[in-house]
Amino acid sequence: VFLSPEIGVVGLCEKEAKKAGVDYKIGKFPFSANGKALSQGEKKGFVKILYDEKSSQILGAAVVGPGATDLISNFTFFIEHKTDYRTLTDTIYAHPTTAESIHEAILNITGEAIHFV
Repeated sequence: VFLSPEIGVVGLCEKEAKKAGVDYKIGKFPFSANGKALSQGEKKGFVKILYDEKSSQILGAAVVGPGATDLISNFTFFIEHKTDYRTLTDTIYAHPTTAESIHEAILNITGEAIHFV
């Protein structure tokens, strides 16, 4: 959705996961801790990942903030390919970019987020 801030969602949301009885967890990262977003004056928003605790597969995601409509496509790929989030922890994202927030949200799952505030 092309608003300000932009919004992108794909896959399951929390409400759908609860209704389906999925044992899910969440990884989240705020754009207020992303250098590129801050340099653009964009403090609002976040990257939120829903993942299945048993299989470690990414089930859904929401991106609210700068470039959300571009960033959400990463999660479309991850969900379609039943990606285990653990395989993404070593992925390198260019710096400084808002895409780093995807990596930080993934690292938040494992407790390894670097820039979390």
